[in-house]
Parts: sequence; C-alpha cells; structure tokens
Amino acid sequence: MIRRAFLVFLILTIGYALFVEFVKVDRDTSQHQASGNRIKAEQFVFGTDDPDATVIVGSSLSFRIILDSLPAGTSNLGFGGLSIYDGLELIRRSGKHPARVLIETNMLFKEPDHSFLDAVFAPGLYALRREIPILQEENQPTGVLVGWLKEQLRTVPDASATGTDSMAMSQTLFDTNMASFAVVPPDSVQDRYLDLLATEVAALEAQHIEVIFMEVPVSPEITASPLAMRSRAMIEARFPDHRFLRTDPNITWRTADGLHLEPHNAQRFSSWLAKALR
Repeated sequence: MIRRAFLVFLILTIGYALFVEFVKVDRDTSQHQASGNRIKAEQFVFGTDDPDATVIVGSSLSFRIILDSLPAGTSNLGFGGLSIYDGLELIRRSGKHPARVLIETNMLFKEPDHSFLDAVFAPGLYALRREIPILQEENQPTGVLVGWLKEQLRTVPDASATGTDSMAMSQTLFDTNMASFAVVPPDSVQDRYLDLLATEVAALEAQHIEVIFMEVPVSPEITASPLAMRSRAMIEARFPDHRFLRTDPNITWRTADGLHLEPHNAQRFSSWLAKALR
C-alpha cells in the first residue's frame, strides 16, 4: 500500500514537473499579497541577467505600474506592504546588473522587511528552487489552480481597457492616508533613511547602473502634504544630479484611497513613464 502510494506520488510529481517545464503558465498564480511579492522576487532572481534591463523599485504604489508599454525586459519590484529598500537589497543580493533602476520616492521612510528576503535567499532552499521550478512560488499547484479559477470567474471588463474606473474612492482609507502623510518623522530618522538610500544608490552606480528617481502620482491633497513635500525636497537636495521623474502637478489622477492609482490611471501613468524614459 505504501509502495503504491509512493509510486502514485512519484508519477504525479514527475508529470507536474514536466507540465511546468514545457507548458508556460501565463497567468496570475498569486494567492495573496505575500505570495505575489514572493513570485515577483523569484522571477527576478531566477531570471536572466539582462544588461539592458530596466528595474522599478517601489512600494505598493509602484506595484500597479503596467509593464506593457515600458521597455522590453522591465521588471517591477514594487512590493505590496514592503519598502523600496527591500527591492534595492534584492537587486544587490541577486547579483543582477540591469542598465537602469527607477526608485519610487513616495515612501522613503518605511523599514525594510529582512525576513522577506531571508526567505527568498534561504540557504539550500534557494539553490533547490533555482534548479527545480516546481518548488518556486508561481508554480505551486494551488496557485496555478487559483489562477485558472480567477480567469474563469473574471466577468467584469478590465477598467484599463474600457478607459473608466469601476471603484469609488474610499473616504475612510483616504482620511487614514492623509493623517499618515501629515506627520513628518524627526530629522534624525529622515537622515537615517536617506543615508541608507545613498548607500544603495552608490552601490548601484559603482556597477555603472543608472539610477533614476520617480514620484508616482497621488491625490492633490497628499501631493501637497507635509510628508510628501519633505520627501521630495530631500531627494532633490541629496541627489541634485539625478533625473527625477514627476508628472505635471496640474494633471488630475484618480486614486482608490488617495495613494493607489485606479486601474485606468495606473495604465495612464505607465504610458507616461514609458514616454518619459524614452
């Protein structure tokens, strides 16, 4: 009985490994935010090292940037719930050498989550995941099934395709975000984060990687908030010789909560960003 069960398990495992190897699963297999972050990280570190690549580093604000109109080979390391420092450390630990790195400046004062990257680069498991694709997060059977189900249940047209946004602004979340951006951390805290950022930028540029800063558009109220203005001023003061991409402040952008762009507006910004890079 045990031998038969083991044989069935072995056959199923080999069959699934062959499926993953030869059938490209081109769908969203993330099961939750942490799963999506892990998939992004693994796709980047296990992918090819493209010397012409562009890498976006950011928070959940950059998470919504759509890569269709951006240069081929662009990676989006905008992680939901994490910080720009997680993406910068991921690039460094991966050993990749892209041509340029775009760093989001909206969320400068957020601590990195070291446990996230420690899990990605766990000794032993990291090597196994690199060599055995079925162990990678995007190829988990439950995730593939969830991705298939999401495709079958998707009945509402994509807002970015229709040119309209389907969700109304959440006033509760907007008020929470406004309160958060009304508070500026002490100077010592600001300096600590900017020193960390400067260290990461210097490490990239030592490898001849171009660093560009970008501000993801948010609501006018948050754009003019004390924290946003301070973040903007610190980037311009600390990195005066770097490109800093910002949209025209007179352009209106719709958000879900003051911070995160609605789908159609995320598509608009993605197109704007592609044009700015060109």
